[in-house]
Amino acid sequence: MTNWKEYLDRALAYHGHLCSGQILGLRVVLKGLDLLGLEPTDNLRDLMLFIETNRCLADAAYVVTGITLGRRRVLTFNFGKAAITFLDLRDGRAFRVAVKSAIHPSRDIQDLVAFWSQYPDEAILTCQKVLIPLKPEDYPGRPLKRIVCPKCGEEVLDGREILVKGQALCRACAGEAYYRLV
Repeated sequence: MTNWKEYLDRALAYHGHLCSGQILGLRVVLKGLDLLGLEPTDNLRDLMLFIETNRCLADAAYVVTGITLGRRRVLTFNFGKAAITFLDLRDGRAFRVAVKSAIHPSRDIQDLVAFWSQYPDEAILTCQKVLIPLKPEDYPGRPLKRIVCPKCGEEVLDGREILVKGQALCRACAGEAYYRLV
């Protein structure tokens, strides 16, 4: 298994600072790859990541794997949890790796690398074998379905529309927008 310390410089350069989230993220990602029998240097084309936070841990996933959101192999869920599920599309095996919440460095800890180095993975991570039921339109690749929202005229891909009174609308026009027009 690859040592997480090998990625510290890259994590610092990409994320902008070194923090517990980056260190734990590196460890989560390397553990997830290890559970699938993969290395960061392998061709990870058939790997999907399901990231449960939009914080530091997510940047560590990119630093180690190079997998990006735009290639449809990363899905984010803002559950506020330091956890990532790793799915091997070749055989459907999936593992969820999460950070246990019992250990936190105090604010006066100066050397986070030394602090986190004292703990083995088993002390700070939980690993679960899981099943990810993906629909065909959730897999990476070209869109399987396209519709045009009759209300706003914008295209909606891969079954993300919502039926409202028999009409297929985009989520925003169906009342699920994350924004308000001004």
